[in-house]
Amino acid sequence: MFNPMNIISSQEQIHSELQLAFDHIDSDVVALHTDLSRIGFFDQIHSSRQQKAAYLSRINEVSQNRTLLFPTFNYDFFRTGVYTPLSDPCRVGALNEYTRQLYPDQRTLTPVFNFCICNNRSISFEPVDNPFSAASTFGELARRGATVVFFGALLSSNTFIHHVEEVMNIGYRYIKPFPGVIRTALGDRSIVLNYRVRPLTEGAAVYDWERLSSDLMNRNMLHGFPLGNGQLLFYRADRLLEYWCDCLHKDELYLLTFASRKKAEELYKQYGKPLRYELLEHPQLLE
Repeated sequence: MFNPMNIISSQEQIHSELQLAFDHIDSDVVALHTDLSRIGFFDQIHSSRQQKAAYLSRINEVSQNRTLLFPTFNYDFFRTGVYTPLSDPCRVGALNEYTRQLYPDQRTLTPVFNFCICNNRSISFEPVDNPFSAASTFGELARRGATVVFFGALLSSNTFIHHVEEVMNIGYRYIKPFPGVIRTALGDRSIVLNYRVRPLTEGAAVYDWERLSSDLMNRNMLHGFPLGNGQLLFYRADRLLEYWCDCLHKDELYLLTFASRKKAEELYKQYGKPLRYELLEHPQLLE
């Protein structure tokens, strides 16, 4: 993680830039996708762990006791069928993994798409069988008018897009069941995770992030602030949900690139609309 060639001037610089950005955030719940390598590292700190501790300290200072959610996604459940919340590492950001290690018992129990929550007041830790449903943490972000922050991370890490698709019941991805267990100190808890996957066909369900980002910026829905060597982006979950749902109501393929739109239309012609797990992966189940 630590690269001595990617240095920012001081912790004071980051604190000042973070404070400016958080002064514009009007939510009491904030979810943070992070990528420290795009922001840079503090001078006079040479330990990777101390770098992450310093960043988390600056975030806590400017957040003013807001509820903070750090995505701690781990995709091993799709392969192993086992999710162990206390020990499965986060695969989506060094700072998020550091936070998980500090607060292992503050992690939500839904396999794959889980969060470590700091200063939690009312967000449920309980697992749901559909990780992007209204009952999921993503649904809670929308209901609470939470702000989704990209702390150096790119908008393409915006997993909330799948909640929007779930609300609209889009047809170019399909529900696939993944049975397994949640392993805790109380024993194994069975679950079947119903996740809306993209077709295995190359080029299917590819999102046009450049166009989507420009559109949100132009509509003053996606906000950007300088942060170290990179930037901090954020949007309000409820406002994005409303806008993108309206776009999908008019054009179900709105979120996709031009080439991916064509691929979805080809798949619809071949398999029907909406796409179905049995038809694309197990046609023998329909015989």
